[in-house]
Amino acid sequence: MNRISIICLVSCFAIAAAACGSAPPPQAVYVAPAAVDNFSGHWRGLADLTSVIPNSPTQMDVSTTIVNDGQCGSFEYGAIACSGSWSCGSTFDSQVMVITETIRYGNERCPNGARVELRTTNDPNQLQFIYQSAGVSATGTLNRGDSGN
Repeated sequence: MNRISIICLVSCFAIAAAACGSAPPPQAVYVAPAAVDNFSGHWRGLADLTSVIPNSPTQMDVSTTIVNDGQCGSFEYGAIACSGSWSCGSTFDSQVMVITETIRYGNERCPNGARVELRTTNDPNQLQFIYQSAGVSATGTLNRGDSGN
């Protein structure tokens, strides 16, 4: 090998070694944690019902779909044949969702403006359901499920 080739070869090794040692450290990338949503989904369950209305059922089945898109959700109480929409008054990352009902079907059996609370439990697939209106109250457990069930 001639002298110029050796100098070029040594220079290349020196440049390569310097480049390896002088690379800037990788930049840390901040990834924001995903927002917690305790309530979105389809929920079903039974609630024990207490009412001042004679001959009222003692249980009501609850089916609801809750969405975090500004609409909040829809509900159906099968045993008492009421359905409508919910207006959420809390954030979806809270432990308690306070809801006001608007009845669309069954106004003669269910009052408009009833207050519902959904409370998180230790199980992310269960919510505690609390219903309150004039003379009627109900409590129960809702289970997260597929809307096809």
